[in-house]
Amino acid sequence: MIYFEETLSLEPASPETLDSLVDFAQERLAPALDRLGARLVAAWYSDVELFCQVTQILEFDSLASFEDFRIKAGQDEEWTEIKMRLEELAPQQRTRLLEPLGPIPSETLHEAIKQSQESPLGAYSLAVLEVAPGRMPQFVAGLEQAGGMLPIVASWRPVTGKQHEVIDVWKEALRGDGYQPADDFSKQFFRGLRETAPRERLTPVYTLPYSPLR
Repeated sequence: MIYFEETLSLEPASPETLDSLVDFAQERLAPALDRLGARLVAAWYSDVELFCQVTQILEFDSLASFEDFRIKAGQDEEWTEIKMRLEELAPQQRTRLLEPLGPIPSETLHEAIKQSQESPLGAYSLAVLEVAPGRMPQFVAGLEQAGGMLPIVASWRPVTGKQHEVIDVWKEALRGDGYQPADDFSKQFFRGLRETAPRERLTPVYTLPYSPLR
């Protein structure tokens, strides 16, 4: 699998603009993506970097299927109109390709999507980790050991660029209850984690109505 991440900075950054994007995505964007062969797996917003900033995640079976989507989209008149409207709503956009880390297979995300259709969570957390140079094999091994015990629905890293960055998608908004003393499991878990990934940023994200992951 390969994932295409698109981050949209709305302008003006307001709930009204976000509403306009959601309506447009439900009416035109999501159906067009499906028609052109792209699987929308998640759409959420966050206020951490910029107010009402939206991120959309598309899934493809391979780089070849991603390129096929790009070719079809480039020849599609409706898609041209859709892109123009997206640029009106979000003049600043950035994109990147992500690949899954083996310990958290794509099937985990698919199962989470299925479960969220029945019982939406509404909020997830992105744990963005910076793995120490040369420690990615140890990080992957640790994730393989602990992954089954943790509520992580997806784990990705950039195909190019920040090769030592890992993005883990956790169920629910973590640390929502404020400060709590560390228990024995947390102490042991983070001692090992900080050896392989010294830096980590935790961002709560909130799913949008057109997102399959809810």
